[in-house]
Formats: sequence, structure tokens, C-alpha cells
Amino acid sequence: MNSKILIIEDNQDIQSLLFDVLSTNYMIYQALDGISGINDFKKNQPNLIILDLMLPQIDGESVLKIIRNQSKVPIIVLTAIQSKSKTVDLLNDGANDYLTKPFDIDELQARIQVQLRNQTNEEASNLVQFDNIVLDDEHHQVIANDNDLILSKKEFKLLQILMSHPHQVFEKEQLFQMVWHEEYLDGSDNTLNVHISNLRKKLSEATTKNYLISIWGIGIRFV
Repeated sequence: MNSKILIIEDNQDIQSLLFDVLSTNYMIYQALDGISGINDFKKNQPNLIILDLMLPQIDGESVLKIIRNQSKVPIIVLTAIQSKSKTVDLLNDGANDYLTKPFDIDELQARIQVQLRNQTNEEASNLVQFDNIVLDDEHHQVIANDNDLILSKKEFKLLQILMSHPHQVFEKEQLFQMVWHEEYLDGSDNTLNVHISNLRKKLSEATTKNYLISIWGIGIRFV
């Protein structure tokens, strides 16, 4: 049976585009405002939600919080807002991923596939797996090439965020705020770099590979 996707978006042109592209492979439900989106979520129990932020009736941030309090369904947010702090807030509030408008439809399809695959893995075992690395959130355990890695809480959270969004570049400020839940100050960069370095070393020793790639002047990604 095809996965069910709920699109909550008030722009008719974007709705039409997404329906035309996605309806070939997925069962699509559509809502044009926040209240209808919440009602459709409860009625149809989709496997994934594409959520716009600027919605009538109830804004997208409120919809995100309401749905996340009831379900772990993957939510990809579409936003025209370029603010770093806003994207951090969205991820902290429960968004699984986000794309800024205007977005590339092929990239959106790829991210949908990743989220649906992660959902299937989570439902099966509560694990996040990439290559020979398995992260078990329930038991706070990471296995790499059959080696049980000893990670601090911060290292574990960093790896969990990066593994859950492979190939996505996270700015250092984003990562720090998501893990430490503090304002990014002058010394924050050093703190984050030490944890990234320790995590990179532990992964490399267990796998002989470098999974944490530094993008000069931008941030970190897991590949």
C-alpha cells in the first residue's frame, strides 16, 4: 500500500505542483489551513506531513506543536524564513526536516524518501542506522563495526542529529543550540569543536572512516 502524505499548504499553485509530482507514488491528502490540516491528520493518519508555516486559521508552528504532542509522524516544514534561530526552533519543536522556499522538487522527494525510510526503521526497532553504525536512542547506545562506543550525552545527541539528517549541512550555531539549548557565545565554538573532534576520533577508531565532514566556513555534515 502506498504511503499517505498530508500536505498542509495554503498556496494553491504549490498544492497543485506537489500533488502532480507526488500522487504517482503516494496517496495524497490536502489541507489549505491549519485547522483543516489538524482534522485531516486525525482522520487519515498520514505517514508523513509536508507543512507550510504561513497558514490561515492556525499558523504552521502551532500545527507542528499540536501534531507532535500526539504523534511521531515525520514532518517536513516548508518555510520562506531564512532565520537560523527559526530553523533551530522548528527542529527543537519536533520538525524532522525543513526546506526554504523556493525549494527544489527533486530535493523534496529525496527528503521524503529519507524520512519514510527512517520511520520504517524506527517502527521496526527504534534504531537509526547508517552504513555500519547503529544508534539506539532507547538504550543510549551506539554500535560501530560491532564496537560499543562510549559517548557522552552531548556526543550522543550530536551524532543522533547528524545521523538522522545525512548529507545535510548543519551550521555550528544550529548544532550548539540544538544540543546545549544555550545562546551561542564566543566560547561556544570551542566547546562544540572539542565534542565534534572527540566524536570524530571515536567513530574513526571504530570504523577507520571519517563520517563527520567539516564544511569550511559553514558547518558539519554526516556522510
